[in-house]
Amino acid sequence: MGADTRGFTALPSWGRIALLLVLAMMLVVDVVLVITDPSVAWRGLMFGLPAMLATALFIWWPAAAATSLLLIALVQITAGQDGSDVLYLAGVAGLVVYTSPVWFVSIYVVATLSLTILASTVLGIFANTALPALALVVAISASIGWALRAAHGRELRLAGDVAALAQARSAAIEAERDRIADELHDIIAHDITLVSMHARVLERVDDEALRDQSVRAIRAGADQALADIRRMLRIVRDDDGSLTGPVDEQPASIDSALDEARDALVQLGATISVRSTEGSVSSTIEQTLVHLIREGTTNIAKHAPENTSVRITLEILGDDVRLEMANTTGPAPMTNGIPSSGYGLDRLRERVAVSGGDFTSGPTDDGWTLIARLPAR
Repeated sequence: MGADTRGFTALPSWGRIALLLVLAMMLVVDVVLVITDPSVAWRGLMFGLPAMLATALFIWWPAAAATSLLLIALVQITAGQDGSDVLYLAGVAGLVVYTSPVWFVSIYVVATLSLTILASTVLGIFANTALPALALVVAISASIGWALRAAHGRELRLAGDVAALAQARSAAIEAERDRIADELHDIIAHDITLVSMHARVLERVDDEALRDQSVRAIRAGADQALADIRRMLRIVRDDDGSLTGPVDEQPASIDSALDEARDALVQLGATISVRSTEGSVSSTIEQTLVHLIREGTTNIAKHAPENTSVRITLEILGDDVRLEMANTTGPAPMTNGIPSSGYGLDRLRERVAVSGGDFTSGPTDDGWTLIARLPAR
């Protein structure tokens, strides 16, 4: 059931079928009466057929149907007929209430009462005692129409609530998928990448000290990856999204992320310079900066040459935060065979945008630069 711009509502499919069946039964009865007593019944059929056709219009145009019935009743009354069409007006009051806005229902009720009073008091077609009976028919029909309209309105609201819940559930599932994808990317892109890079170091160097350093880094990266996967699995398996087991780690801080970046890049042979200013940022911005530092470190480890020079600058000035990660590249950048999808940078760009900041990354004359500007709060 859908309303148009003026507030009129079409009958539902079951209402249309029921109305057609009732009108068909009435037509059959009139035809039978004409066959059995044609001298009297044909007049009733001739004058009743227009009202039947007008009532059928409720299936398509409720306003046109009600207006046609009022006009037919007016013509019948002024022509001195028996006023039977006034009964149609009373009987279809429920249809008018169901399909029409309040202002039109008010006009219809006033017009029906006026025609009834005209037929009873002025033309004498109805006895005065018939007025209460007609009023009762109007009240009963209108009450049925109002009850059906209210029930259908509740059904539509319930359907809307169900659709809204389904949409919210889909959005929650999509958000959870994105979160899991971020977790997997952090594990694969950071920990596993560093493991892969140190494994390649073992293939190229003979120095026992460097090999021992790489072995320790591989062991630490693998342990960290396993811990992250276990933590993620606990989150996924919990129906309410909360951790049932103990939490292995607190959210990483900016200082720890900078230390991890320094250690990882130094172990890979890079020269690194870190400069940061003291300041306070919100926990959300802090975790965004941690992701930026880790993703930048991973990209440098994957794409920069072994002897690259890395500069990390973190400035917290009042309400603004600026992070810059830059590295130099040689004439022939290292090809380490680790594929890159660009997912990490895209997600970082989204994270920074959600936090109200700006993110840029790309090649420079002598290397690659990542710059993020964020609000401190």
